Amino acid sequence: MEAEKIIKALADKPLQKKEQNYLVDRENEISKLNMLTRYHPFGIFGLCGETGVGKTTILNMIDSEEIKKIRISLIHRENKESILYDLLYTISLNLSRVENHAIKNLAKEVLNWIIEEVAVIKGATLGVSMIAKGDAKYEKTQLPRFNVFAAHEKLHRLLKTSIEEYGKIALLIDELDKESKQDVLNVLDSLKFELQQESMVTIFSLPYSIYREYKQDRMKWNESGNLENIIKDVIFLYEMSDSDILELLLRRLEGMNGWFKKNALVQIVSFADGNPRDALWIAQKVAFENLSEKYVDESKCKTTIKKIVREYMGSLILTEIQKKALKLCTDFIGSKEEILELFQNSGIKRTTAYSTLDRLVSSGLILEREGMYRISGKAKIFVSLI
Repeated sequence: MEAEKIIKALADKPLQKKEQNYLVDRENEISKLNMLTRYHPFGIFGLCGETGVGKTTILNMIDSEEIKKIRISLIHRENKESILYDLLYTISLNLSRVENHAIKNLAKEVLNWIIEEVAVIKGATLGVSMIAKGDAKYEKTQLPRFNVFAAHEKLHRLLKTSIEEYGKIALLIDELDKESKQDVLNVLDSLKFELQQESMVTIFSLPYSIYREYKQDRMKWNESGNLENIIKDVIFLYEMSDSDILELLLRRLEGMNGWFKKNALVQIVSFADGNPRDALWIAQKVAFENLSEKYVDESKCKTTIKKIVREYMGSLILTEIQKKALKLCTDFIGSKEEILELFQNSGIKRTTAYSTLDRLVSSGLILEREGMYRISGKAKIFVSLI
């Protein structure tokens, strides 16, 4: 058994185009995004999904063919201004390397402006910090601020020039899904003038909460503040099926002499709840715990997963009613009305049943998917330990 090979195969990282053979059941979403970038005249679009379902991987797989593609991962996301500057810096850095002289020269000009602007701000901030530490007394210090209006203008000009030169461009912007729903809305609203130019398609990775709100807004009468005023459409990445997660693991572990027995992989699938990141994480943990073994079968895998769940969830404090509710859900899948009825038929009062369900859902112990409720794979193991 080659330990290094197995651990590397189970590493959770976004896939690149050359690793497409590891991709499972995402062809439909990739096809939709490819068509958006090629055929839609302009607009802001969202790629939504829970953390860990593979949004970055899908962005990596988009094939824009002859359309100029600019791939961006946001790093500085403290506020709207820092995101604006990060976006402007990354785009200008990307375009400063192209062969087109008009775009390259403009991009370098913008790049130098950003570097100088940030240096002035940082230097002034450091100076005031040092003065304050020296206990100097002053009534008011005027700190320079980011020139937001100039940054917006430069972003608009840079993108417009790129469109004129390339005919059409596709911006693929990752990492905005790490922010809260309101922060995301504020950012998108502040950038819509620059990003809604003709012949430019922008695709953001966005949190699940945006998809949920977008669905509701789409079915309402158009009002100010509705998401469809900013986002033209959303592609949603659903969690994978159990069979897809199993296929993902089998592809990753292909050629490793069956060190993970298939019945062991089934235990990992159950833990993952359709999330590939969770599947790879727990599989790697199980591998590390059993590197000295000749193989990992169902029994060894179960024992290791229980040990890990006890370590990570052992300090979780639940009331007796919450524990009872979880145990009732061990083999349950159903609607909200059905799960509440299950609780009430087992002696939990109606009002308590509602609050208990809300608490278990908010803590991730019970999962809600498209109106159907079930216990999570992690909680199912946790219940067996209490």
